[in-house]
Amino acid sequence: MITRTFGSFAFDEVEEMFNIQEVKQLPLLSEWLSASPVANDKIDFILDKFSAHLLQKAHIWQEDELKMFFIGPLIEMAEIGTEVFQAFTQRFFSIKFQNEEIGGKVDFMIAKGRKNPKQPYFCIHEYKQEANTSDDALGQLLIAMVAAQSLNEIKHPILGAYVIGRYWFFVTLEDNKYAKSISYDASSNDIFQIFAILQKSKEIITRYI
Repeated sequence: MITRTFGSFAFDEVEEMFNIQEVKQLPLLSEWLSASPVANDKIDFILDKFSAHLLQKAHIWQEDELKMFFIGPLIEMAEIGTEVFQAFTQRFFSIKFQNEEIGGKVDFMIAKGRKNPKQPYFCIHEYKQEANTSDDALGQLLIAMVAAQSLNEIKHPILGAYVIGRYWFFVTLEDNKYAKSISYDASSNDIFQIFAILQKSKEIITRYI
């Protein structure tokens, strides 16, 4: 029985409970964020349309609308999956910690497996409506990443991201250290960098297979 959900965690609580530490930078995060956008007229046209639509709607879309009309299509277009690992949404997993069973559904993950995720590599958790940011999105992403790390037989780094309306934040967790990016505004030209970072995920994940 679940005694604690992912949604109940703040980032400082995750740090204390699981002995993880935020650092300003990690080499993997630097590499991930340095992804270079590749010019493609067709893709650039679509990204411009996505960005303009988000600019109009970010302040009124609820979480499901943000996910359906923007995040999902953007991730699908990035083509992160392969025959070995693929995307899963709203999948539940849990871990035991001391006397608690901690678990919840992860909004999106890239993991090994065909029907069910078996080894997570990349979690995107907490699509927050821009007008309602009362919850701790970083804390809820971190506990999902810590859980993913603990479930993996091979303790490779975990990639992560959380989204608050138009703003994207990227996070890497390596051993007991994590680092997060600045915010990227998907309603601006930052969308091209966000897309490049998502595409870079496939290359990074492949090296840990």
